Amino acid sequence: MLLRACGAVVAWGMAREFQDDLVSVNSARLRALGVIRPGAASAVVSFGEGADALKREVKVWHRAFRNGRGISLFLCPACGGKAQLLKLYDGGLRCRNCLKRSGVQFRIAYGTPAERAAAVAKRIEALKAKLAGGPLRVKPLAGGMTVARRRELELSLSRALVREREKLLDAEGR
Repeated sequence: MLLRACGAVVAWGMAREFQDDLVSVNSARLRALGVIRPGAASAVVSFGEGADALKREVKVWHRAFRNGRGISLFLCPACGGKAQLLKLYDGGLRCRNCLKRSGVQFRIAYGTPAERAAAVAKRIEALKAKLAGGPLRVKPLAGGMTVARRRELELSLSRALVREREKLLDAEGR
């Protein structure tokens, strides 16, 4: 039996793929580590370590700001669009829009209720870990800041906890 889900035909009982589970590479992190250099036309990204690593060359787009800093973004090999994050899917790199067109969605939005609940719990735990002082930046800020973007993280965590409480209250009310 076949099922049409998110624009893709999937065999019933077959495990679906979600963007959350795919291996990804981030242009901002690679620029901070020095893998992507300002002015370079492309960069080699690797998935894995040693001789077994899967390596791909990706074109890079740069924007220099007036303050001397800048941003580097990948150019998606599939569609040519700018993307900060590329994910490995079927042996090739794709941006989130290409994955969405291929029928690969995010678990938190398109999973089963159990999958969505697990994704929400995982997100809440990740937010708590970040607020407890987990690694957030490759280059920590000067001035002794322990957590960058603390206010945004606290707001995100409180919203997620409120939604969880509302779901529990709705379930009790039924």
